[in-house]
Amino acid sequence: MRWLYAWRAWCMAAALVACGAGRVVAQGLDGDAIATEMAAQSAPQSLDAMASVLPTFDLLTGGTQPGRLLFYTGVDAWHFGATGYGGVQWAPRGLDKEGFILRLIASEGLERYNAVPKRITTQIFRASVLPGWKFKRDGFEVQIFAGPDFEIDTPDSINATKMRGTHFGARGGADFWWEPIPQLMLASSFSATTIANAYSARGAMGWRLADLFWLGPEISTSGDDFSQQYRVGIHLTGFKAAGLDWSAAAGYVQDSFNRNGIYGRLGVSLRR
Repeated sequence: MRWLYAWRAWCMAAALVACGAGRVVAQGLDGDAIATEMAAQSAPQSLDAMASVLPTFDLLTGGTQPGRLLFYTGVDAWHFGATGYGGVQWAPRGLDKEGFILRLIASEGLERYNAVPKRITTQIFRASVLPGWKFKRDGFEVQIFAGPDFEIDTPDSINATKMRGTHFGARGGADFWWEPIPQLMLASSFSATTIANAYSARGAMGWRLADLFWLGPEISTSGDDFSQQYRVGIHLTGFKAAGLDWSAAAGYVQDSFNRNGIYGRLGVSLRR
């Protein structure tokens, strides 16, 4: 039953993007071009009940319709957890311009781990309000952000008291995107919060294939006061279908609680 919460969060965020998509398609009938920039979220790099941090994302540069709003949603899953998330980024000067940005993001998920005498499952809700600034130079973009952070942990065991309840903190981070040549991209992101001293970091590179999408390897790590996690995988970024931009990733995860296995991630974004 608890898995329905993660699915509900993802469905709500997806519905928000879908509503915007319908409006974009309607405008397209009048000749407006569909945007080509997307957000390849690095969803929480660890879904540990105590270690997870909110997703960050990379921006695919370019686009024929600058727009001021970027809606994004996605789901990240592995054998011991799943998280659905959604958010919006506002750039009053335009998504392709330097200047002020405001990022709002929320996620809801479940995490389980083995404990004595039973397995514990924790429901986790997170939200952040992150003002920041975007810098852009010939094929290179940096977004720096910081703001208040909020988290609710609800374990199903009365013995799991370390992180039970509501927590407030501060979050900061940065996203980087560089295209040294038109066929190659390098991206990285970092995010950290004062809640349990949690952090996540991701690095990726990709080759532009048939001018359809980026494909390449990714690595990431995350952790906090309780655990750490590492991931190695392959990502696909910037595939366009149904008026939306899609990203996906899959690979191997190694966890400090020996919860090793396969992870998968799916994301979608829309510019308005």
